[in-house]
Amino acid sequence: MLSFTVAWRNLWRNKRRTFLTAGAVAFAVLLIQLGMSFQAGSYEPMVEVSTRFGSGHLQVQHESYKDDPRIEHVVADATALREVLLQLPEVLSVSNRTEAFALASKGEKSYGALVVGVDPIVDPTTSYVSERLIDGRYLDEPDSAFIGSALARNLEIEIGDELVILATDVSGSVAFMAPTVTGIFEIGNDALDRALVQVPRASMNSALALGDGAHRVVIMVANPMKPTQVVPSISTTLTEATKLYDWHQLMPEISQNIRLDKISNGIVYGTLTVIVVLSIANTFVMTAFERTREFGMLRAVGMRSNSLFGMFVLETLIMWMLGVFMGYCLSTCALVPLAIIGIGMDSMGMEQFAGMFFLPDRIYPAVDLKVILVAPFAIGFGMLISTALASIRFYRMSLVDALRYKE
Repeated sequence: MLSFTVAWRNLWRNKRRTFLTAGAVAFAVLLIQLGMSFQAGSYEPMVEVSTRFGSGHLQVQHESYKDDPRIEHVVADATALREVLLQLPEVLSVSNRTEAFALASKGEKSYGALVVGVDPIVDPTTSYVSERLIDGRYLDEPDSAFIGSALARNLEIEIGDELVILATDVSGSVAFMAPTVTGIFEIGNDALDRALVQVPRASMNSALALGDGAHRVVIMVANPMKPTQVVPSISTTLTEATKLYDWHQLMPEISQNIRLDKISNGIVYGTLTVIVVLSIANTFVMTAFERTREFGMLRAVGMRSNSLFGMFVLETLIMWMLGVFMGYCLSTCALVPLAIIGIGMDSMGMEQFAGMFFLPDRIYPAVDLKVILVAPFAIGFGMLISTALASIRFYRMSLVDALRYKE
């Protein structure tokens, strides 16, 4: 207790230096926690939005469909499988989809399209596509089509017009569909807006002679960041001809973007930590020089070098705790309002970037154990190393030289 009291008093002998050093720690903690909290807060919405517009959290496919997407590689009895999957407690929703690459045309204009057969009632529970309606209605008729805005412009097609779709059925013959366009959507992703067409699955399966087959059984689970937790329970319901994939395998570009973002931000945070630690190390070295005669006097009255080192380390720990406390207070004051209002992607001029990488409209910070502990402990470790390096002087300088030292 006496050592703590002495160390505490030593810190306040030079208030300006103590506040500047603690302020540097607080500022670094604030910046790193703000950055990491928004970084952590962007991943789950990114995954949620991207999977809702694409793969879903998990998918059941024919074992050969992912590498060889032929029309005949379907999951048989998809409706029965959906009912079984919905009984699992971890599963939130399941939707069966049929898809085919086809030629979509109106009059003399034709474009390649990805035609997806969906259940108009069930699919909105697994997909956000229906929510991006900009004109007309969602699939409310057996022979209706829901198409992307870019494809509608390219084909010069409007609500109520007939869309001619030519594809290949299971037997290899030409399959013909002529649904009426009842709705147009705009996601913000050029690839989807230019090529995606949704039609009722019952009509598409009839045209392609697929029966109750589905190319993708899309599954949404409670924890999208850890979809593999439900893999064992889902796998027990599957046949040998099917295979289960998670979004990491189906949308590897999202995983790669997250990994690259973590690496790049880690470099930035690490650089900031090193700069702060080096500035603090300079302060400690100067302090050790300024207090040389003081340390010499303490040794002269019987205090050992190890005790001096312990007192210096204790001063460092107190300063670190003071800086971390100030940093936590500043972070809380900044994160609480931001957690309520978030940051809009449009305010940063990133609307097109957001659509391309399936980012949400607003990003909110997320605080977890990693966000709370990484910055303080990284800085604290660096401060202890700095203290150890500055304390080498205690052991190398003789008592006589310390007492005779002049600044």
